[in-house]
Amino acid sequence: MKKIARLIKGFTLILSAVLLFSLSTCLVSGQKSPEEKRMVIWYNKPAGDVWTDGLLIGNGYMGANVFGRVENERIALNESTFWSGRPHDYNDPDAHNYFEKIKKLVFADKFKEAEEMVNEHFYGKPVAQQAYQPLADLLLKFNVSDDSIKDYYRELDMETGVVKVSYTDGDVKMTREVFMSYPDHVLVMKISANEPGSISVEAKLKSHFTDETITQNNKLILNGTWKYVAKNDSWLIAKVDKPGMNFQTYLVAKPEKGSMKTTDSSLVVKNANSVTFVLTAATSFVNYHDISGDPAARVKKIMEGIKGKSYNELLNIHLKDFSSLMSRVQLKIGDPLMNKKPTDERITDLKKGLPDIDLLAKIFQFGRYLLLSSSRKGSEPANLQARWDEELMPNWGSKYTLNINTEMNYWPAEVTNLPECHMPLFDMLKDLAENGAKTAREYYNARGWVVHHNTDLWRGTAPVDAARYGMWPMGGSWLCRHIWEHYLYTGDTGFLREYYPIMKGSAQFLMDIMDFEPKHHWLVVPFSVSPEQGYFVDDNKEEMFLSSSTTMNVGIIKDLFTHCIEAEKILNTDKKFGEELADALKKIPLYQIGKDSLLQVWIEDWKRGDEGHNMSANFGFFPGNSITLRGNPKIAEAIRKWLEPRQARTSWTIAWDICDWARLENGEKADTVIRGFFHSRPPAQRRFPRTPRDKTPGINTRTPIPPWLRSGIGNNLHNTSSNQSDANFGFAAGIAECLLQSHAGEISLLPALPPSWKTGSVTGLKARGGFEVNISWENGKLSHSEIKSLLGNPFVVRYGEKTKSYNIPAGSSIKITGEL
Repeated sequence: MKKIARLIKGFTLILSAVLLFSLSTCLVSGQKSPEEKRMVIWYNKPAGDVWTDGLLIGNGYMGANVFGRVENERIALNESTFWSGRPHDYNDPDAHNYFEKIKKLVFADKFKEAEEMVNEHFYGKPVAQQAYQPLADLLLKFNVSDDSIKDYYRELDMETGVVKVSYTDGDVKMTREVFMSYPDHVLVMKISANEPGSISVEAKLKSHFTDETITQNNKLILNGTWKYVAKNDSWLIAKVDKPGMNFQTYLVAKPEKGSMKTTDSSLVVKNANSVTFVLTAATSFVNYHDISGDPAARVKKIMEGIKGKSYNELLNIHLKDFSSLMSRVQLKIGDPLMNKKPTDERITDLKKGLPDIDLLAKIFQFGRYLLLSSSRKGSEPANLQARWDEELMPNWGSKYTLNINTEMNYWPAEVTNLPECHMPLFDMLKDLAENGAKTAREYYNARGWVVHHNTDLWRGTAPVDAARYGMWPMGGSWLCRHIWEHYLYTGDTGFLREYYPIMKGSAQFLMDIMDFEPKHHWLVVPFSVSPEQGYFVDDNKEEMFLSSSTTMNVGIIKDLFTHCIEAEKILNTDKKFGEELADALKKIPLYQIGKDSLLQVWIEDWKRGDEGHNMSANFGFFPGNSITLRGNPKIAEAIRKWLEPRQARTSWTIAWDICDWARLENGEKADTVIRGFFHSRPPAQRRFPRTPRDKTPGINTRTPIPPWLRSGIGNNLHNTSSNQSDANFGFAAGIAECLLQSHAGEISLLPALPPSWKTGSVTGLKARGGFEVNISWENGKLSHSEIKSLLGNPFVVRYGEKTKSYNIPAGSSIKITGEL
């Protein structure tokens, strides 16, 4: 047996080497066939100044946007811990004096007075948080010898995480390859030519926050300190007068032949055969209350770790890490011959309504690619812009918005087989639970912990912005759903035991603040909002926002309490607490259908205000599962009636719509909404953010944009709306939900297959309970599926109206046809 094991191990090593050789050979050998380009986006021109024309790479810790310009290249850099401000306690120690007063006002239907008291006395200090910041730019100036640059080609291979740029300058073919390695924590760029001595380039580093630039031999070092340098203020981002964290960006040039010299601020390479640049960065961030770290020491340690490694060694280490994760899921739909056409041209056609199903598969994979590139163990979680921001005052501060956006970022983590990428969110949860315990005490006189609708690097947990937006104490409870989801997919009881106290703390907080409202005597969260949606009481023309127990609150409570009860049984702990939660679940409000036949949003059947992009009442249907299509058909029908006439305004809401239609098992509507993803309003069509006290709409004097350009994606596939990445993550989750569902106690195959996807296959999706699923279909019908059990749990498979039960050992697979 040992001999066989050694043979298998040897074969595996050989196979891995062949795979890595094949990948690296493809990178060097030039353009790929249409079939090989299923995971490739490519262009025949460089990016200009438009941010979403650049190609995004990242290793979780850092992100870079590569523009691929011929003469003056820009590579924009971000680092996950580089934020504005400094450690700060947002909590107001006097806030607890007002909790009971606000509750009494709400219970007495004095909603406006309650909202005013929240705005005056129940917010953080200050009432705004901090922003994610751009770190620096790597600027490369190339000597271009000929006026006629030709054969330009630029690509991002999402399976390898490598950007390639090539063009012919005169008679010389120039090539660049850029990637960002997670194992080695560096950005690597190799510039080469097919003629010796053809590479001449000057490298500089530029930042808004430069303290000094140092050149030493073949090294360029930029030291900086964050300080408030923005020319315009934002009510969403608090101004901080004192300096923040220090950072260092460190660049090394390794030319082959030729010469290299330094200036005061640059590295100059001349007449080299090739040159490899290696870059890394670090900040002084230690944790949310400590920025005393030494970025220079951190950078030195990183660079010592790659000492002696050649470009090919760095590349192969990167490929082994990145490709092994990215290649887990393959989606094949549409015609691969479409890959002969540049991606930006295909996007323009798609916006005009022309079909391109293969491109939809790319956008699905791009969501996975962004998650893998922006969220790795040890990094900060993906924020509103994931890892790529160029603005000092980014939209909404590029923070962690916890009333949908941060959670949506992680919807695809488990189902699309990237559970490792979920871990930074759980690390942040530990911080939030720690700081949120202080907020629970100082604001609510409660045990446990709470975070409201926003947080930042400094783990602010107090309410921010204004009552109509931020008086929502459910952010932590929603985040706890991700703990339970990770357990359901992986069966990792050690993980559950580690994070159960966080789930319990969130439930304890809710149990402490909930009270019986006077009219129906339901057990409710005393005051909250349904995020970003108001209501009108009777004929009152003034829009209200604050109320007790919104429908979204009910869905989150049903989730959290149920998950705590189940976890308590699995871990054999806290039986008494589980019984208390079970009793509370009997007393909370029911899901209600209003007189308009729609799911009610509030405890009363009030007239809805400007609905905007709100869809929070649907939480129990997706991402929750306290409402299911077959378990709660009347509620599901009410959700369908609400969705039917809906015209989603922004890209992330369209992503949620896709998920809801998938849960309704309506592939035709999902297909329509998927196409609508490309026709949402861009930033130029949107209102500018209003201050809490200013109800005047923003004025837009820009030239109207043609309908085919009003799209939620840019030429690099990233969402253009506020440069937010949530839509890309949500889109990936929605596509997965169309192909595979497992939330209702069964593995449902092709529950909402879009009719236009007539033939195709998907491999490597994950199902709750510990299963890996491959599915193929022809002419819109299941042809076969393979389900591998990873944990040995019994399971039920559904296809259409047919179900069948199975029980196979861990490691075994079954094959299923359309007949089940």
